[in-house]
Amino acid sequence: MSDDPFAGVAPGTQLLVSQTNHAADIAPLPTDADRLLVATYRDTPNRLERRLRDHGIDPSTVTVVPVSSTSIDYTGPLTVTDRVAPSDLTGLGIRLATALDDLDAGDWLYVRGLSAALMYVTPDRLYRFLDFLTRAASERDLRGAYEFYRPALSDTVHARFRSLFADEVSTST
Repeated sequence: MSDDPFAGVAPGTQLLVSQTNHAADIAPLPTDADRLLVATYRDTPNRLERRLRDHGIDPSTVTVVPVSSTSIDYTGPLTVTDRVAPSDLTGLGIRLATALDDLDAGDWLYVRGLSAALMYVTPDRLYRFLDFLTRAASERDLRGAYEFYRPALSDTVHARFRSLFADEVSTST
């Protein structure tokens, strides 16, 4: 088996990424997509840009939807949308749906730090949101990686969310 947990992921496949280390870096996404869309509860655009460069991903190919309660000030190669409040799943869905239209089959959607969403919304609301998002990404033949900090999820919540995904990748990077 390859050391790259995302090698050979077919277009349309949606993956649950279980981070076992709360301080973990971004998942080691492959660099074979033309475009990457990132929604992040965890990183500022400046930090995300550094992390992407560290993983060999050209930041000019990345669109970021920052999920934050504070304003965002960024000038750089990332395309950054207006921020979305952490409790605003409707706003996040609208931003992502708009940005998904700019991606082609085989490109990546990466949603980082979803465990933080559970501080603002119920597991039921987040489940419905992820059900919508995974279907939308799959229908467009996008590859998706949806990251949770596994210890923050009860076994029941984890099992329910897991049912939305084709497979689960565990990483502690």
